[in-house]
Amino acid sequence: MCFGNGWLRFIRSKTSEKLELCFYNYGILVSNHPWKFVSLSLLLTLACCTGLLNFHQEKNPMKLWIPPESEFKRDTDWFMSGFGEGYRIQTVMLTAPDVLQPHVLQQLVKIRNQVVGSSQKNVTWEDVCFRVPVVQINKRRRRSSNVYLTDDLEDEDSHLDVGGGLFDFEPSVHLPKTLFCTIVSSFSTGCYEHSILEFWKYDEQEIESITKEDIIFALNQTTISPVLGLSMEYTHLLGGIVRNESGIIVSASSVLSQWMVHVNFSAVDMELVGNDGGTADWATGQGMIWEQSFLDTMENVSSMNTENGTEVFYEASRSFGDISSAAMFQDILKIACGVFLTFFFVLFVLSKVSCLEARVIPAAAGMACVGLAFLSACGLCSALGIFYGPVHTSLPFLLMGIGVDDMFVIMACRNHLTDKQKRNSLPVQIGLALRHAGVSITVTSFTDIVASTIGGTTILPALESFCLYAAAGVFFTFIYQATFFVAFLVLDEHRIEKRRNPFILCITHKTTSEPHTSVKHYSMIIMNCIYSKMVLTKPFKVLIIIGTFCFCGFCMNGVFSLRQQFDPKWFLPSNSYLVQYLDARDRYYADSGQEAFILLGQLNYTSELKNIHKLVKNLRKQKDVVKDVNTWYEDFRRYVNHHFEKDVPNNELSEEDFSLLIGKFLFSPKGGKFQKNFRFSGKLECGEKAPPVTISTLDFKFRLFSGPEEAIPAMNRIKDMVRNSNISSGDGFKTVWSKAFATWTTDEVIQHELYRNLTLSVICVMATTTLLILNISACFWIFICVLLTLVDICGMMFYWGLTVDIVSCIALVLGVGLCIDYAAHVGQTFLYAQGSRHQRALHSVNTIGAAVLNGGLSTLLALSMLSLSDAYIFQAFFKIFFLVVTIGLFHGIVFLPVILSLVGPDAHRSLLEHGLPVNDDERHSVDKEEEMVCLNGDKNTTEVVKDSNKNNKCSY
Repeated sequence: MCFGNGWLRFIRSKTSEKLELCFYNYGILVSNHPWKFVSLSLLLTLACCTGLLNFHQEKNPMKLWIPPESEFKRDTDWFMSGFGEGYRIQTVMLTAPDVLQPHVLQQLVKIRNQVVGSSQKNVTWEDVCFRVPVVQINKRRRRSSNVYLTDDLEDEDSHLDVGGGLFDFEPSVHLPKTLFCTIVSSFSTGCYEHSILEFWKYDEQEIESITKEDIIFALNQTTISPVLGLSMEYTHLLGGIVRNESGIIVSASSVLSQWMVHVNFSAVDMELVGNDGGTADWATGQGMIWEQSFLDTMENVSSMNTENGTEVFYEASRSFGDISSAAMFQDILKIACGVFLTFFFVLFVLSKVSCLEARVIPAAAGMACVGLAFLSACGLCSALGIFYGPVHTSLPFLLMGIGVDDMFVIMACRNHLTDKQKRNSLPVQIGLALRHAGVSITVTSFTDIVASTIGGTTILPALESFCLYAAAGVFFTFIYQATFFVAFLVLDEHRIEKRRNPFILCITHKTTSEPHTSVKHYSMIIMNCIYSKMVLTKPFKVLIIIGTFCFCGFCMNGVFSLRQQFDPKWFLPSNSYLVQYLDARDRYYADSGQEAFILLGQLNYTSELKNIHKLVKNLRKQKDVVKDVNTWYEDFRRYVNHHFEKDVPNNELSEEDFSLLIGKFLFSPKGGKFQKNFRFSGKLECGEKAPPVTISTLDFKFRLFSGPEEAIPAMNRIKDMVRNSNISSGDGFKTVWSKAFATWTTDEVIQHELYRNLTLSVICVMATTTLLILNISACFWIFICVLLTLVDICGMMFYWGLTVDIVSCIALVLGVGLCIDYAAHVGQTFLYAQGSRHQRALHSVNTIGAAVLNGGLSTLLALSMLSLSDAYIFQAFFKIFFLVVTIGLFHGIVFLPVILSLVGPDAHRSLLEHGLPVNDDERHSVDKEEEMVCLNGDKNTTEVVKDSNKNNKCSY
């Protein structure tokens, strides 16, 4: 053991103690040339800022929140490049006691006509709508019976389709090819809208004359769109449906109307259509312009008074991105207020109750270091090609907490110089102050850098980028606090010597009018009294240790109960129109799930139809996770078997038959709507054989899930089912895709990434701390403090209603660095104090405890205004940082001193006791008879010991 301790002392003499001498000499150097170091700091910032020429703010959600190697990223890239286009849905919802009343639909058609007539910057609905083929061959006849009263639905109003007509007529089959295609080509394409107003072709005059009976008849009988001529399902547009004994819909509480805006995936530029929050969806410029026009129109409509209990709700595809992004940055003024509060707090702590010694200059310089560090980090990371993301805006909070903490430590060491040391020249005083403070902030800064760098190994791009920015920011904070702040501290000391006013330098104060009472003096007395009379007494030690582990046990229950969950609504202000729409949707369409589809690449469809049949059949069996299945295959099978007397899938179609029949089907009223589900190697033309299919999709809908614990297994089950199907794709591509998978994919990895990052960060940070402090016992107890802090934080997250999501993950990674700082400062100070364990623990708290406490309080003060924010991201950050600071401070300045006072390691001896080869200048500067302050654990006094050879002296 002695041999091991000897080696540790030897290594320590080559590292920590040499580092002390380096900081001592460095303090003298800065003191002699303060303006040079200010200039060097500014030049370093300017040099780093040149990297901003390569600055890139990432706005693409796929590159922010989705792991780059994930299946979803691969599938999405393949889907967008292969399919080429899609659509975005804009929705209006009307609610009423019964929306199937004439006055409700009359109001709805007026809204619809305003929407399609709206434009902005000369962009109209016709310019941006998603177009589908029109197969308008059907005629409507008037009905004669009162179906609403008798429930006797006569089929006189036939649409002449297979399932609902008086006779079996299929235009694509029974009409001559030339005639049919001539008719089809004459209709060209139409804008894709989905509304029950299609029953009357959006004719406002006709709708003015309809009755309740007309509405009920049309709704229960119509399966082919009178506008597009395509097979449509209209009951999905209704919510709160009421049926009579015969199963006929007689009323409903809500009705939807939807408009589909075209998206050309190849023309999507997220730099133009994305937002600062990284929450935008794929869109093109013109589509975004019209959607804004839609929102403006609906804002005017919704502001009007509604009658008969009718309410209007609406949503555009851009709504979530716009509102969530604005919510993230709407509280900038509150953040600025927090920064000003922090500045005044720092000024209050650093200053004496004296106009002369108001530390305005050092306080402002310390806060400026945070800004310089943030700019430098952004410049350096930009130069390295690391993108800037939406969560990076919170980085200054972390840097402020670390920077202010470093500032307080430096000032604490400056203020705790003995009277003998203060009689030295100012450069020597600064050198003596940095001798310990420099080592302490080096330990904490580099552990923070290690923690952030480890976080940068995550697979989540936004978190990876943020952690790398944080590592760079912490590094530059350390550099600027040791240069810029120290230089201005020296300049402020010169100002005090010259008795110049801190606000107006030309004013000189008289020597007799300035009191010398300081905030630090009172805090020293209070801290010493609390710890000597209470905390470090035997009864309180027992109580604190038992209470700490009991609280940890309580929090462990919370850790095991902590859920991984995220609701996008949390990003939205509660009073926004979108939240009102989503609440109404959840109320009236509670069973509405997530749309999804199976993607199939190049297949030999003649041989794979049997396997597709099995896949669709198996998909329908998954009733616990799949709500609705609506695939082209099932309608195609019925179409072919009924009209062409085939036996699909039992009999295999020839390639020629398949090409011919799929071409006919996709121009039929039943099959026209499925054209959007196919991509071909050539152009699909009416009456001609279809070119080879390159991509096809099978549509279905997931059920509504309560959370990731249901959604993720459902997603993986369907993926496994498709993966294990016998379908052989020519390009090897078959998968399941849904827009909801973007959230579910992140949900699937976020909890693992959180615990992985926390574990690796703690391990690597403690390894770094051990190398810098070189005392196994001290590092062990620091590790215990950090571990207890993290357990308590995660447990209290559950009790405070927080969950594991991307926001809490980022906040916790930031918190690792802060909670390590609190314990490391106290542990480092304890090692260099002399006397009994009790005396050294009391000395550590009196020396550095107030600085650590003030650093934590300043962080809380900076974040305090966020507690008033309505934005989820700021609320979550405030709650987690509040836990980090309060719990971290408790373990750092209460629990750790108690433990160290009982089983703490032996003290490190001073530099001169080791007989280090210091030169004459250094030996003179350190001063052999340097006064050492020993804190007497039994008295509230201090002793001055001048004999440097005595073993019971205190070393600072």
